[in-house]
Amino acid sequence: MTLATTRTRPAKLTIWRPFLVLVLREVTRLWKEKLGFSTRIATISLATVFVFDFIMPQLGNRGGGVASGYATILAPGLVAVTTCNQALTATLMSLVHDFGPLRRIDQTLMAPLPIPLLAVVRIIGGTLHGVFAAGIVLPIVTFVHAPGAPPAIDLGRWPLLLCTVVVAGLLFSALGILVGTSVNPAKAATLLPYGLPLMIMLGCVYYPWSALNVIPWLQYAVLVNPVIYVTEATRATLAPQSEHLPELVLIWVLGAGALLAMALGTARFTASTRR
Repeated sequence: MTLATTRTRPAKLTIWRPFLVLVLREVTRLWKEKLGFSTRIATISLATVFVFDFIMPQLGNRGGGVASGYATILAPGLVAVTTCNQALTATLMSLVHDFGPLRRIDQTLMAPLPIPLLAVVRIIGGTLHGVFAAGIVLPIVTFVHAPGAPPAIDLGRWPLLLCTVVVAGLLFSALGILVGTSVNPAKAATLLPYGLPLMIMLGCVYYPWSALNVIPWLQYAVLVNPVIYVTEATRATLAPQSEHLPELVLIWVLGAGALLAMALGTARFTASTRR
């Protein structure tokens, strides 16, 4: 009995220790890139917020502007889309290195770790990028606005916001794994600038989903876009007084979507490593 116990414990440790080491490597990599990463995210977010939240509301009375309350609509949308974009992009970039000409994934496979857990490490890495990016954008959309027209957002619901951002990061990181292992990761990363803007523009970032009721066919067609559920969930968390999809629907779609994408993504990742 004693011999069996001493064999079981190291076997468990050989699985989880390498897993934690690889997760820590993802954290360390992001920390080393924090300056460039933060600068890139902040620059893009500041440019968008400056135009839509600072300039456009002040042009409202002269025509061509937007309503002063538009900042409340835009703020959650920018937090959501930045999370999705960075989680997806970071995961695809990791796959480009893993399955590129040098096949760096073969070195990682030498670790005593089940292959699906390697996919989980990549998903965690992408999620960290998404959460970190959301943390950069949130202060920008909160404090940069037209004079006297701050966004009416509720930061007291931050635990719900954190859960939403984490689940969104998991969902889009897993989608990155699924897409990057279904086609050549380098080609997927190259085509990303073509497909992602369409998902963003039709992802209810700049307007609530309910506003599309003037175009009924489009309002229901865009529901296949996962970005919508993240933007609407973030809007429900930060600005619960605004119109959004039912919270129960958002919880089920994001939760089930993240689990399904992770299951399919890890399966595809496992198949790709065995080629």
